[in-house]
Amino acid sequence: MLRELFVHSRPRFWLYTAGPFLVGYGAGAGGLWDFANPMFLYGVFYFLFFANLYLYGINDIFDIDTDKFNPKKKGPERSADGSADALAGAVAVSAAAGIPLAFDPTAAALLALYIALSAIYSAPPARLKARPFLDSYSNWLYIVPAALGYYAASGKIMPHWAWAAGIAWTAGMHALSAVPDIEPDKRAGLRTVAVALGRRGTLLFVLANWLASAVLLTARDLMAAPSFVYPAIALYLFARPHLVEKWYWRFPLINAVMGALAFFYASRHIWTGLL
Repeated sequence: MLRELFVHSRPRFWLYTAGPFLVGYGAGAGGLWDFANPMFLYGVFYFLFFANLYLYGINDIFDIDTDKFNPKKKGPERSADGSADALAGAVAVSAAAGIPLAFDPTAAALLALYIALSAIYSAPPARLKARPFLDSYSNWLYIVPAALGYYAASGKIMPHWAWAAGIAWTAGMHALSAVPDIEPDKRAGLRTVAVALGRRGTLLFVLANWLASAVLLTARDLMAAPSFVYPAIALYLFARPHLVEKWYWRFPLINAVMGALAFFYASRHIWTGLL
């Protein structure tokens, strides 16, 4: 059963929640000593495993009927069919595991935001994943760990421009990931942004969001210019849409590398202070 829970937590996507927490914490940290704070260490652990088991566990529970049409569920991912009760228990435990991060009302509100957005994305009656455009723009749930990390380190709310850039980037990432699922989602009667726009229309949507994010970041600091890698990839895939499936599996590595750059950029005030 533990192995099944591990699979349902989507290990290759763990950094999609832990990475933003690291970047946000690094941006708010005052010095190296902050990284020895138990709140930081627990936050990394929580957003590596529990946050993902909660997010994807809910998704798998409410996708049992549609997952039979999705070939990904016969590969690196698994349907929750036959294990829904155990997975539901693990989801509840995963939500409760976040309680230590709710150390004051603001932190509790941010954690509650992550819990709520993760639930309404998959669970009825909202089930935002089946509502075109809301499915992509609800994925700013992945930015909430960054906001919580920033607040835990600095005691301040993350700046508005960071929220805006993050919302645009996550919308683009979600839409791109929906492209390989167009045919399975159609057969399952699931209307996503990719089903609504089609392959090339979705790639234009991805390009627009990633370009907006890169412009927002670079307008504040030219050192953020590497963020234009994302709209460049989207433009390349628009010209070669048949390659989306192959590139989909490359993004965990691409995002890990770009996330590492983002961490050192966000925390540069610490490292330059040591030089």
